[in-house]
Amino acid sequence: MRTPTAGDLNQQVAVQSAAVTRTTANAEVLTWSTTATIWARIVERGGREPLLADRPVMVVAYEVTVRDGVAITHANRLLWNGKTLSIETVTPLPRGYYTLRCLEVDI
Repeated sequence: MRTPTAGDLNQQVAVQSAAVTRTTANAEVLTWSTTATIWARIVERGGREPLLADRPVMVVAYEVTVRDGVAITHANRLLWNGKTLSIETVTPLPRGYYTLRCLEVDI
């Protein structure tokens, strides 16, 4: 694969971080907030349909390439075109880019 350039990053994605708060009944509530909006190249890498609780679910894999500059880890998630992508791995590339392996689960 060639090193990406800024022109390859033609999709906007929102990077979100999770925060855990507690209700008055001491129950944990997970909330997500957008920490950055960045440009990315997104390539679908296929899907599968495993069973979850005896129901088929659609899992689609994506490869997302972004520039360095925003701290992104597997604890974040991405929002793109109405889809929520969980980040599985973050791999550095040459010249200040990163490849994110992501999954979208459609239940």
